[in-house]
Amino acid sequence: MKEIFFSNIPASIAVIGLVGYFFGMAIVFIISPLKNAESFSIKPVDNAGKTEIRVYYGGISGALGGFLLYLTLALGTPVYSLVGGLFFSTTVFVTRTVFLCVDKGWKCPYTKLAIPAEGLFVIALWTCFILSKVLY
Repeated sequence: MKEIFFSNIPASIAVIGLVGYFFGMAIVFIISPLKNAESFSIKPVDNAGKTEIRVYYGGISGALGGFLLYLTLALGTPVYSLVGGLFFSTTVFVTRTVFLCVDKGWKCPYTKLAIPAEGLFVIALWTCFILSKVLY
């Protein structure tokens, strides 16, 4: 495991951040789906909606974190996991930005937090990716 980390430090740092983020999201949404969904401006109409929040925000986040960890360990390098995280994070950020314009959601409290936080996260991941290519 130590060899994998040192094989590409910027990519390893990014993957640790990605896996931590996705596992953290999984725990938060599985344990307390309603409270956390409301902070994302999401409110289920019934108990099945509560389950969907657990499944899609919690379950899929956990699966994605687990997959990125597995990919790193199976291939012996964090680079491919970083690329996967870049596809996911950049797509989410761009899609959110485009549809905030379409849906006029700029004034929502969640948006005021999500755009800068996701933007910085995507910039950090791209920085790690570039450094991983330049330094290794």
